[in-house]
Amino acid sequence: MREKVIIHISREHGSLGHVVGEQLAQRLNCNLYDRSLIEEIAREHGLDEEFLKQYEEKPKRSLLYKLAQGVSADLEEELTKKVFERIVEIAENEDKAVIVGRCAGTVLKDKDYVINVFVTARMSNRIRNIMEYYGIDYEAAQKKIQDTDKDRQRFHDTYSETKWKNVDNYDLVISTTDLGTEGAVDLILNYIAHLS
Repeated sequence: MREKVIIHISREHGSLGHVVGEQLAQRLNCNLYDRSLIEEIAREHGLDEEFLKQYEEKPKRSLLYKLAQGVSADLEEELTKKVFERIVEIAENEDKAVIVGRCAGTVLKDKDYVINVFVTARMSNRIRNIMEYYGIDYEAAQKKIQDTDKDRQRFHDTYSETKWKNVDNYDLVISTTDLGTEGAVDLILNYIAHLS
């Protein structure tokens, strides 16, 4: 296996991509960076939880919307910049790490030790996963998936020169439908092993 490898996982909502990231980090015995990265930076800058709920992998909003909500027009941009800077620090200072979301594939696009993975699943599986996780009905789960994926796509498309689901962005595109999360992790580790 490579001595240095940073794995970025982008995922559709309900595909269990975050679980894949957690299990992969455990198997690699390395750090996992996800929403906690934003929370850490927000704490350092004294931002509250309500702001974070609005910010989570959502694209920058219009100036008019921000002013109406009482959010500084530059606050979201500044937080995003800090997150991107931290991602670069992680990649430069750690031999192995797993980063879930945050447009890390774009931020680290020039690093040859970064592996970009997109995790998907059949919609029926995704809906079932969201229903179970949040304890909501079919229609609510379907809407949650649509809204979250829309936000993730707009966030990616705002900060990247490429489109979110464009397979050219990724080294691996994996469905957890039949593989499950363990199978997806095995596939990623096997891919890394073949790069050595």
